Amino acid sequence: MEALIVVDMQKDFLEPEGKLYGGERVRSVIPKVREAINFSRDFMPIICTQDWHRKDDEEFSLWPPHCIEGSPGAEIVEEIGVKEEDIFVKKRRYSAFFSTDLDLILREKNIRKLWICGVLTNICVLHTIADARSLNYEVGLLKDCTEALNDYDYKYAVHHITNVLGAEVITLETFFSLREEDVG
Repeated sequence: MEALIVVDMQKDFLEPEGKLYGGERVRSVIPKVREAINFSRDFMPIICTQDWHRKDDEEFSLWPPHCIEGSPGAEIVEEIGVKEEDIFVKKRRYSAFFSTDLDLILREKNIRKLWICGVLTNICVLHTIADARSLNYEVGLLKDCTEALNDYDYKYAVHHITNVLGAEVITLETFFSLREEDVG
């Protein structure tokens, strides 16, 4: 089985008034992520991760306070169309696996292949993929459904994800065609 992991598509990263707004470059992935979710919904679980920090989180020694638990900035942007029946995993660190029940959720559902999209490619997406590979999941990155703050960070992350972590890196269009081959 497969699952779509949607990483940190939250207001503090994707809305202009957000605490760590990534700019229009980062915001530009919203339509593609929405397409990936809408397409995948009939075939696989949608699992959304959320940065979910305490007010005194140690991570704030590196970054300004953001995605404080229960705050408007920690909410997932409405534009991607998540639903109540989707699975939500709250995390305090970059990887969606670190000190969360994501691995348990996936194993209970017999999921072995993860398709990853979201933000930021070089931070939470990269670290989630690294941990997924360490746990022996097959991983695919939907490369046009993720973004970083600049070209260097994006290209470095995709290179690392491909050449060091051995993940499959494809476009959303290829993802659609793979699914059509499975159905057809």
